[in-house]
Amino acid sequence: MLGRFGMDASSLVGVEIAPDAIRLVQLQQRRRRWRVMGSAQEPLPLEVGNDWAAEPGQVAAALRRAHRHSGFRQRRVAMALPASQVICKLCHIPVEQGLEQVEAQLLADAERLFPFPLEDLALDFQVIGASGVQPGCSEVIVAACRQSALAALEAVVEDAGLQLEAVEIDTIALCRMLPAGDLEGAALLRIEAHSVTLHDWRPGGVFQRHELQTAGTEIAAQLPERLQALLAAGPLPGQLWVAGSPATDPGWLLGLGDRLNVPCRHLPGLAGLEQVDGSMLLACALAQGGLRR
Repeated sequence: MLGRFGMDASSLVGVEIAPDAIRLVQLQQRRRRWRVMGSAQEPLPLEVGNDWAAEPGQVAAALRRAHRHSGFRQRRVAMALPASQVICKLCHIPVEQGLEQVEAQLLADAERLFPFPLEDLALDFQVIGASGVQPGCSEVIVAACRQSALAALEAVVEDAGLQLEAVEIDTIALCRMLPAGDLEGAALLRIEAHSVTLHDWRPGGVFQRHELQTAGTEIAAQLPERLQALLAAGPLPGQLWVAGSPATDPGWLLGLGDRLNVPCRHLPGLAGLEQVDGSMLLACALAQGGLRR
C-alpha cells in the first residue's frame, strides 16, 4: 500500500493528521495548472494530536466532521506516515529479475534489512533505474514500516466512514511541492504553530526528516541555532525552502540564510496553488500524488 495509487486515483482526497488539526484537500489538474476543488480543517485537541494513535476514536470523529464539512463526495483518501516511522534502503537488483522475483528476493532479505518482526512488516519498493555503481543491476528503493502503523491508520479511516486507498511517506510526498528540478540537494523547512520539521534530500542519500523542538512563541529566535547544529552533521543543502510563518518575512529569511550560510527562500506555490495555506502543504502533496498517476 505504501505509495501505490490506482489508475483511477485522480480524485483521491489528501488527508494529514497534524498535531492540531485534521486537514483535507482535493485537487484537479487542467492544462498543467492545479485547482483546489475543496479543502477543510477540523481542530484536534492538542493532547490528542501529539499522540493521535492513543485516542483513535476522537481522531476518527474529527476526520468524519472534516469530510462532512468539506462536501466531498469522494470517500477514498491518501495519507502519509512520518518518514521517522519508515525505513528506506537503496538496493541493487540484477536487471533480468522481474517484479515478482524482485519482491521475493526483498522479502527473503527483509529480516537482514529491517529491524521489524516479519509478522509485523509492511514492505514496498520502487525501481529507480540502472545502477551507476553496479553494472547489470537496477537501483531499487525499498520502504518498510510496521504493519501495525498502517493498521492504526486504516482503523481510524474506516471508523470515519472513509476508505484508505494509499499511504505514502511524508518526505517523499512533499518533494512534489518543490519547484521543478530543485529536488536533489534541497531542503524544506515546515514551520507551524505546534511543530517544526526539516525535510531534506541530500545527494547520495534517500532522504532525511528531523523534528525540531521549539517553543511556539520563540520559534523565530530559536530556529537558527537549532538548524545550525543540525545541518553541521552533514553537507549543507544547496537551497532551503521555507513554508509557514515566519517564512513570509523577507528580513527573517535573509537573516536565517546568513546564519546558516545557505540560501533561504519562501516556498512558492505550484501553478494554480499560489494562494494555498502553507499548513495544507502535505494534504495538497498527497492529493497531487493521485492526480499524477
